[in-house]
Amino acid sequence: MMRCGLWWGMLWVILVWLATRPTPTLAENDGDSVATDDPAITPGREIQEIKREIQRLQQRVDELEQQTKHQVESLQSQVTTSSSPASFAEAVNRYLGNYRFTLVGGAATSFIYNRQSNINTYALDFEPVILYRLNDRMLFEGTIEANLPSGSSADYQLPVATLQYFVTDYSELVFGIFDQPFGDWYEDQSPFWVNRFVTPPLPYGVNALIPPTEVGIQLRGGFQWGGLGQVADYTLSSSNGPGFTQSTCTGNTPPSPLPTCPAPPLVGDTLVSVNNIRLNTHTPAFGARFRIYPLPADSDLGRLEFGASTYDGKWQNDLWLNSWGIDYNYFRGSLQTRGEWLQMYRQMPGGTGADNRQGWYVQAGYFLTGLRIPFLHPSITELVSKLEPLVRYSGINQRASVQSQISTTPAIGFTGSPALYLPHARQVALGLDYWFAPSIVWQNEFDFELPKAGGFFSDTGQPVGATRNDRSFVSQFAIGF
Repeated sequence: MMRCGLWWGMLWVILVWLATRPTPTLAENDGDSVATDDPAITPGREIQEIKREIQRLQQRVDELEQQTKHQVESLQSQVTTSSSPASFAEAVNRYLGNYRFTLVGGAATSFIYNRQSNINTYALDFEPVILYRLNDRMLFEGTIEANLPSGSSADYQLPVATLQYFVTDYSELVFGIFDQPFGDWYEDQSPFWVNRFVTPPLPYGVNALIPPTEVGIQLRGGFQWGGLGQVADYTLSSSNGPGFTQSTCTGNTPPSPLPTCPAPPLVGDTLVSVNNIRLNTHTPAFGARFRIYPLPADSDLGRLEFGASTYDGKWQNDLWLNSWGIDYNYFRGSLQTRGEWLQMYRQMPGGTGADNRQGWYVQAGYFLTGLRIPFLHPSITELVSKLEPLVRYSGINQRASVQSQISTTPAIGFTGSPALYLPHARQVALGLDYWFAPSIVWQNEFDFELPKAGGFFSDTGQPVGATRNDRSFVSQFAIGF
């Protein structure tokens, strides 16, 4: 608009100049003709030139007005586009280049009641998962678990911290702390916003047979062997190996700076947390898992998976731990079922006998989605359609338990029942889930602990004898994000 004002000012200057310039000298001749100083210019021609100049100036002003209008519209469009979420995300992506951060995870709050220990309490857990993609081939995953245990304001753990490098489109290397690639539970079902029940099955609970996490390296891959959906995958791993609550030592006496010798190992010792630096043995552990999906994706028979796993390593000096397991998953429509059998054999020092354990579980659930009950009001039918009833049976067999290691302190995923530690623990779990959304669920679980008699306490030498049955109730609200 400033340019338009400038042109109008110039036009007025020209008009003022023309109005104030001297009038040409006129002389009378024999006729009525008019004479000027310049015989080539007449007053009529001069006026025509002025009109043409004014028209050119007007045309130029119109062009400038159109240019200014287009520029203003362009600026307004840029401002509007830049303020949209899509353009803002694009600008951030251009700024960050190939780097991407994604925050996922979950949170849960529970109410826990156990009859035998006479405990009812609330519990809280928060588990953010950070995904950081460096480029198309490298991804970092870190999980931070924060809960509020008994007697402490907060407890933080790092169950998973891995660097994943994709060697090809069908294989990758994994380095760091990872979920144990044994069976299907730890990797795929253990997060509380994924597990259909609130508690884990007995072989993966507080008296687990296989370590839940490891520090090491994995090679993972998959391939298609048949039609669409007929695939197989494999995982090979090397890690620091298992550790148990008690271990042997050579003995230290004061004034040695080393810690005093712990108690000797016992049959029934529980597993300890991940062994970050391997000191108990110089031999790493090795694991392998193979899974196959025999049914094509377009089959009306549903989806079926069969798996086999092994995990072997020295847990102390020259003492070996060997384990293997088989598992299955089957889904068809609203029905889902899974199960597993696993076995662990641990060599013990001379005179104590072998530590041989077996565990199993089978579970099933059915979504009531699409269920129509004629005599119920539509609003009630809608509520019922979001329910999923569940049932699970699990158990453990072992020679002995360590009485001093039995805990009755509840936590997320643990009711505090002492029956879970007994040599022949049995559990029937009934569940009823209400799904607000695919990642938001209210879970209710009734547990019936039915341990069988038999076995002994290896730290006291006393037989377990007749065991008391127990009952528990857990209600949990879990969100995955």
